[in-house]
Amino acid sequence: MAIAHSHRFAEGDLPVEAGRYRLVASGSCPWSRRVLIGRRLLGLVDAIPVSWCYGRGVDGFWELTGPTGEPGIDPALGARSIAEVYEGTPGYAPPPTVPALVDMTSGEVVVDDSGTLLFDLATAWWPLHRPGAPELYPVERRNSTDAWDEWIGEHVNGAHSTATHSTNTEEAAAAANDVLVAFDVIDTLLARATKMEASREAALTIQDAPPLSAVVSIGQFLCGDKPTGSDIRLFTTVQAYEYGGRSYYPGGEAPSVSFWPALARWFRALEGRPGWVGPEERSALGL
Repeated sequence: MAIAHSHRFAEGDLPVEAGRYRLVASGSCPWSRRVLIGRRLLGLVDAIPVSWCYGRGVDGFWELTGPTGEPGIDPALGARSIAEVYEGTPGYAPPPTVPALVDMTSGEVVVDDSGTLLFDLATAWWPLHRPGAPELYPVERRNSTDAWDEWIGEHVNGAHSTATHSTNTEEAAAAANDVLVAFDVIDTLLARATKMEASREAALTIQDAPPLSAVVSIGQFLCGDKPTGSDIRLFTTVQAYEYGGRSYYPGGEAPSVSFWPALARWFRALEGRPGWVGPEERSALGL
């Protein structure tokens, strides 16, 4: 992370307050998209406004946009580069990353961990949720969401990033294989839960599977019949894989998500749901 301490919305730390914070995000970044999805689903769009990044600037870091939507100085933050947003934050060490949550009372980046931010928006921010907002981290499913979040983080989110960005060929190949095996596992579990044929089951071993606390909860979605934060964490990386990332896997283009029928059905079902793909993400992903 770019800052020494990523804060939490908890007693003695950050207060929940509409309009106090500003999210810096990019529709092309899967780590940003997980927070953007949660923000929309929970009805926090007005409470937490966004400053958008669409590409890299002359300094090599994310470049913000001006009032017209073109690269320029963000009017709320007074900055053109994400590096400028971070530079006044104690404990900051490059490179700067997105998403970044800025406390507008101090101008400092207070959160740069997308996973904890998604969780806090789903829990600590509940007084500001819209009526009928989904429970992304329901208490009765917390053991399952915790297990899925950890397993997905290691075998899908982190591994995909390594597979597409590492300059070490062996490291990238091992990470790519980790992702593809993880997709085999998820496809098999979803297929079993929804009475589809588990087409990839024969190649798997017990060591490939996530913890039992994750497996026992699976239904149409990872933790039952309703999407949770764990589905969001998986969804944005499957998005990144399907819409461009797989072409950067070692050894040539990896299979489309359609290669895994149950995983593909899960992905398309979420992709078609309101709030799961915003206009900024559609533009960034070329959809």
